[in-house]
Amino acid sequence: MMPVPDLHRLFAPRSVALVGASENLDSISGRPLRLLKEHGFSGRLYPVNPRHENIDGTPCFPDVGSLPETPDVVLVGVRAALVPGALEACAARGVPFAVIFSSGFAESHDPESERRMVEIARAGGMRLLGPNCQGMANFREDIPLTFSSSLLGRTPPPGGVAYVSQSGAFGFASAAQALDRGVRFHSVVTTGNQCDLDALDVGRYLLRDPDVRALLLYLEGVRDGERFVNLAEEARSRGIPLGVLKVGRSPTSREAVQSHTAALAGDDAVWDAIFRQYDVFPLEDAEDIVNLGLVFGAPRRPRGNRVAILTTSGGAGIVTADRCFDAGLAVPPLPEETRRELERFLPSFGSSRNPVDMTAQVINDPQGYAGVLRAVETCAEVDMTIAVHSMVTGAAGESMARDLADSFDRSEKPTACCWLIDQRNGGAFLSFLRQRGVPVFSSPRECARALGALARVPREVTPSIPACPRPAPVLGNFPPVLTEYDAKRALSAYGVPCSREILCATFAEARNAAAALGYPVALKVMSPAILHKTEAGVVALRLREEEELRNAYGRLLERAEKFAPGVPVQGVLVQEMVDGGVECFVGVKRDPLFGTMVAVGLGGIYVEVFRDAVLRRAPVSPQEGEAMVRSLRGYPLLAGVRGQKLRDVEALGRLIGAVSDFACGEEELLELDVNPVMVLEEGQGVVAVDALVTKKGFRP
Repeated sequence: MMPVPDLHRLFAPRSVALVGASENLDSISGRPLRLLKEHGFSGRLYPVNPRHENIDGTPCFPDVGSLPETPDVVLVGVRAALVPGALEACAARGVPFAVIFSSGFAESHDPESERRMVEIARAGGMRLLGPNCQGMANFREDIPLTFSSSLLGRTPPPGGVAYVSQSGAFGFASAAQALDRGVRFHSVVTTGNQCDLDALDVGRYLLRDPDVRALLLYLEGVRDGERFVNLAEEARSRGIPLGVLKVGRSPTSREAVQSHTAALAGDDAVWDAIFRQYDVFPLEDAEDIVNLGLVFGAPRRPRGNRVAILTTSGGAGIVTADRCFDAGLAVPPLPEETRRELERFLPSFGSSRNPVDMTAQVINDPQGYAGVLRAVETCAEVDMTIAVHSMVTGAAGESMARDLADSFDRSEKPTACCWLIDQRNGGAFLSFLRQRGVPVFSSPRECARALGALARVPREVTPSIPACPRPAPVLGNFPPVLTEYDAKRALSAYGVPCSREILCATFAEARNAAAALGYPVALKVMSPAILHKTEAGVVALRLREEEELRNAYGRLLERAEKFAPGVPVQGVLVQEMVDGGVECFVGVKRDPLFGTMVAVGLGGIYVEVFRDAVLRRAPVSPQEGEAMVRSLRGYPLLAGVRGQKLRDVEALGRLIGAVSDFACGEEELLELDVNPVMVLEEGQGVVAVDALVTKKGFRP
């Protein structure tokens, strides 16, 4: 695992130099100085520009070499051609960090200039953020090292949400929206082209800050999937939710990603699998950054997924209950004791069941709303509370806002508010709640989705299962393409249960083999030149007697010669017929970013019809393999749906674990497809009926 860079002086510098500082404090090159002064930066500021003696009353220096001290951070805002020279001056002075705002490098198809910058930085022991970024802001220390206008004129309260974005403009624009809605950030960092420090470096540093409660990333791609997995595992081990907005899914966006940051986008299905496997929360747009930022940054975590809905509108409560169901949340009936307490404050035509319909009458009782809130706070069968307010205005709105904020402060359970009101009538209430830190939503759906994500934050880290010893690699003994017979011999060495079969060189051998195995049998021609035997017509199934075997034997060899003239034939495989199972497949692919991926899905016709498969990054234990099977959409076919017999899912999990061991133990493996795997009745196991293995270097 790569060491975590020490970025303390970047996040909390005592002195900052601004190369290319401008007298125009509204310009990109003048705004960083304006922001640092406006936010009361307590360290030393050194504008650097040979054309000025001072800027905005601050002495200006002609170059970095003439500064009275070595600054902790240098902000570089000159045109691209001047950046290398500026970095050379910084390196000569021993500057530890430089933030490069300038653009016109890898995103403009000039990667050589970035390589030169990195060489300069490494020679001087300096780390770089950027280029083509908008810098960063440390809200805990109120230090804006950016030119983003989103921070002009406001000093947001600090919080626990760390946000790292490869895109500078999107990063600060989405952060600005989140700030308006009440998200409290620990920091916002944009990494741009990432010629040196990247989003994963910054993310891993932030995970170790005790003030960080959540980490959100905007990613256009990563160079090293292993490092992303390390980040996700560390976030999970620390109980810090990790949300990622991964872009580059559509063909158009993939082209934009290449032109934007020259990043590798990665395969969508693999990214989705990695997110599921390592408990990463997928984000779809800026709205998710707002919504998850609100609940992840709040100070409490739920014990479960049970929600109490308190509403002044029965209809709004029903809508919210439906959306909670969609988000995987439970809205259970409240216990009798809690209902009796609630009914002290509810009119006779209200409802204490859940959703709790307080009706608009609750606003007429000064103690009513506060009493309802206390009742659900103390209910052991409630893990979270959603307060759904409709058009409550005036003094009643002020009172409800105060009561809800007080409840939020004292309750040990997460609380969110969905206030259905326009800005003119409710702006003051919403602003008050946000100032008090209460997550406020305008949509029941978004509120429910956010709390649903909060309920899925792992509360306990599942201990990893020790890997079993693996046998010595066996693929070195085989050619680049393994026939089915050879593939199953290799898999058998790792404990994969395979069908009984005998490779035969003559019909006489085939006849004896069929007699030994017992009819009916299957017949298959084995040749490394025929990867897909069914398409070539060299498979015969359910041969019931010797005469059928004889006819099929000659016919299949003729078809093999016609399909691939002159190719070597290893022999003819006589194989037992395995009937009565549900067909599944287990496969392995080598992903360029994340390495070995194991897949399982329904086999046979279901592969193409349902495209139902689950991916996991290896190694995969038998227990994890079984969990993969249970997460298939078609799992009911294995679980005995509509009177069908239950299948041996546990044995399929063991086979997946054995295939994972094979994939991890055989470095020469390129791709593996075990299809079909016949899943027999519970207790009877599984059988690999066919398999295809190719080694690295294989060219079809």
